Amino acid sequence: MLNMSEPGGDLTTLNNTISNTITDYSPVFGLHAEEKASLQEDVSIEVLGSSYVLPPDREHFEEDVRSFLWFSYRKNFRAIGGTAYTSDRGWGCMLRCIQMMYSHTLIRHNLSRSWRWSRDVHCPVYNAILRDFLDDPNGLYSIQQIAKAGCSAGKDVGTWFGPNTAAQSIRILSEFHRELNLVVQVVMDNFMCIEDIKFFCKDEDKEDESEENWKPLLLIIPLRLGLSECNNIYIDNIKHCFEIEQSVGAVGGRPNSAFYFVGYQNDKLLYLDPHVTQESLAPDTIDLERIPDESYHTTKLDLLPWDQLDPSIAVAFYCKTEQSFDDLCDEFSQTLADGTGSLFEMVKTRPSYMTPPSRIVGDRLPENYSAEYDEVNTEDAASDSDGFEIISNS
Repeated sequence: MLNMSEPGGDLTTLNNTISNTITDYSPVFGLHAEEKASLQEDVSIEVLGSSYVLPPDREHFEEDVRSFLWFSYRKNFRAIGGTAYTSDRGWGCMLRCIQMMYSHTLIRHNLSRSWRWSRDVHCPVYNAILRDFLDDPNGLYSIQQIAKAGCSAGKDVGTWFGPNTAAQSIRILSEFHRELNLVVQVVMDNFMCIEDIKFFCKDEDKEDESEENWKPLLLIIPLRLGLSECNNIYIDNIKHCFEIEQSVGAVGGRPNSAFYFVGYQNDKLLYLDPHVTQESLAPDTIDLERIPDESYHTTKLDLLPWDQLDPSIAVAFYCKTEQSFDDLCDEFSQTLADGTGSLFEMVKTRPSYMTPPSRIVGDRLPENYSAEYDEVNTEDAASDSDGFEIISNS
């Protein structure tokens, strides 16, 4: 077993250890998800604004789950920056989870929530989205780019990312993909100002009033649901997140593991698990116009009981129009940001003591990134303010 919590040894030894201990994986299609996750029959399953009941909805449920892009650990990709990391096993699960969340957002943004993947049908738009997430140093949202963006947030390559750091990394990368026409906003300190969010989603120079002045929004809200464990007062609102039409899921997990949550049944959260190591697809060895993508889809799911959930989690929502955002805020005002068990505070206008927002891009990826690491850096990961611990197994 590879123990990332024990420093020492150079990265060549680390990568050799990884190579000798991981097993290859081929996804199994057609697997009944409930056999893995012990889903109950005749009990509603909520998945990002859609409801299913098994067994009658089994086919539609599996089609929905299979259509998510599933990013897991990979091995033998090109090293990240100037480091010797050629696998993210043991430290990259949160990065893979934020890839799953963001790729689903891009599918919603460019296609729709109802779009379904099929191995027999080629979709150029979907293919282009997947290409941006391949393990390629030049990929817009590759493991290499997210890890390097984390350096701007103070995280060295190879250290643990919590939900907030992962969200900030995606926000930074989105600033360098302006043609996507998607705004990524991360709510800080459990305080959401509607006026400020709209400031970033509107073009102040837009003159044509016949067109809607709105850039689609990915809103990520990092939360802290307790000190060392989740307070039960929050459970209903966390579950309600997955019932909301604009939901694109949540990233979080339990200590030592990060998951991409896509729904719930009863008091258990349904998630896609990145803790499977597969061979990386080298972009220069495949047809990028028709990416062999079966290893990026699965129907394997699991359920996490509420009492095992780490209190650090980030929920996310996609609003294509201003009306969709207004509807979301109305929903928040009646549920997530209201009364007992509220997850965060929300105000319509900026308080006078707050500094007005600015559109000036202040984040930059490191220039000519070439840091060298002789040891696995675990110091920051062990004390990450996001509340997670570094991976020690899986």
